[in-house]
Amino acid sequence: MGRVKVTLEKKIEIKTLLDTGLSQRQVARRSGVSQKCVFGVSSKVKKNLTLSNAAGQGSEKGTTPPEDQHQYWLSEWNNVIWSDEAHFEVLNRKNGTYVRRLKSETNQPFNFIPRVQGSGGSISVWGCIAGGARGPLVIYNGRLNGPAYINTIKEALPMFIHNAFDAGNQNWTYMQDNAPCHTSKYTMNWMKNNGINLVKWPASSPDLNPIENLWDHIDKKLRKLKPTNVGELQTMIEDLWLGITAKQCLTLVNSMPRRIKQCISVRGGTFNKY
Repeated sequence: MGRVKVTLEKKIEIKTLLDTGLSQRQVARRSGVSQKCVFGVSSKVKKNLTLSNAAGQGSEKGTTPPEDQHQYWLSEWNNVIWSDEAHFEVLNRKNGTYVRRLKSETNQPFNFIPRVQGSGGSISVWGCIAGGARGPLVIYNGRLNGPAYINTIKEALPMFIHNAFDAGNQNWTYMQDNAPCHTSKYTMNWMKNNGINLVKWPASSPDLNPIENLWDHIDKKLRKLKPTNVGELQTMIEDLWLGITAKQCLTLVNSMPRRIKQCISVRGGTFNKY
């Protein structure tokens, strides 16, 4: 009986665990593979080689060419840095509070919650993730134009690239949507001067960015936590972001082939999220 082929997903999992600083023995135990397998993945990473299996390696091939193409793109998606901005408010107007009361108590003060004028305060954030890695979260104020956007990411993004990718790995690319602050001349010049490789994101494209799921996750948690002021809101957002695991990021990025397939099936139209 020949060697059992270790899947690309398993190899990515092994790389992710190695990147956390665990020893090869610890990674082997957590992943359920041999230490020799972990050593092989580590060697490939150090030599900047692809984690895909070589032709003829492992057990008999059981996938079709289209499936192989999905497998290839799974590896490529894990080299993308997915970024986005999000805006959170202290008071979410979508939330309603229901009160059971007697007819005679209709106008009693205890049935009412004081309303704060406006939103009660808000927090704007920029964040990013990659396959198996949660990036930094940066809080910014006001509307973003080119200079303000670059001021937000100029320290956080290069540091994340340095920490998340091996020095010899130049296969990473940075994804940002087509918002004016992202496509401004000022922004494009900074990206070029700092060697930031950009994903060519098509105009008017469906929002396939997996980081959107994390914003939704944080928003749902905030509805339960019910912050009452901006200070509480900021602390909660930061804590929730730090609670996002590498496994969550990897799972979201690994869903990209499914998202693309679903998008193609509806010919770029609207479809449920993922």
